[in-house]
Amino acid sequence: MKRSHSTLFVTHDPGLLLHWQKAFGKTQHSGINKIEVFFQATPRPPCVVWIDTAIPGRPAWTSDVWLPMLQNEQFRIVAASSNPRDDEAMEALDSGCVAYCHAFSDAPTLKQVRDVVEGGQVWIGKSLMQRLLHNVNRAVSRKPAIDDAWRAQLTRREVEVAILAANGASNNAIANQCKISERTVKAHLSAIFDKLNITDRLQLALRVHGIQ
Repeated sequence: MKRSHSTLFVTHDPGLLLHWQKAFGKTQHSGINKIEVFFQATPRPPCVVWIDTAIPGRPAWTSDVWLPMLQNEQFRIVAASSNPRDDEAMEALDSGCVAYCHAFSDAPTLKQVRDVVEGGQVWIGKSLMQRLLHNVNRAVSRKPAIDDAWRAQLTRREVEVAILAANGASNNAIANQCKISERTVKAHLSAIFDKLNITDRLQLALRVHGIQ
């Protein structure tokens, strides 16, 4: 069965290109090693475009040259950095990129990023997620009242897991505190996301803390 999106790799680094090609195996993919060539030969949508942020001459994400693709839902732009930074991630995501990740992430992670963005969602790394959760929790400390109607949709155990996750606890930490396996934690989170009609921990934190 063919994937609905083609894949384009934009990098001047042969080692990175090979890493990406090995990670995705047999799929519809091609590579471009110059950013100016990429802009001259716009790929056919729908397409997931992996941009090496270190490629020479790459315009800032805020440049107008990116707008035709960043504002087109048929193009899913993944910003991949060999030296990830939260500030760079925020700039890329704010500009319309649908993912920011380590360029040399292992194959399972790269495939997960691909699946998330092809599904129409946004991928952000663990570091940035923790930073955003921290900011949410700071905002909560200044919020006088919290709407906890969401609890009625969950089981007692799911409420417990939701609160821990919303406060930034890792799956391992939740497993240890609740005395359950990490696999069970993942199952609970999946059920929680489904019942609350959300897709990630950040949305969960906003719901649990009454910000969304």
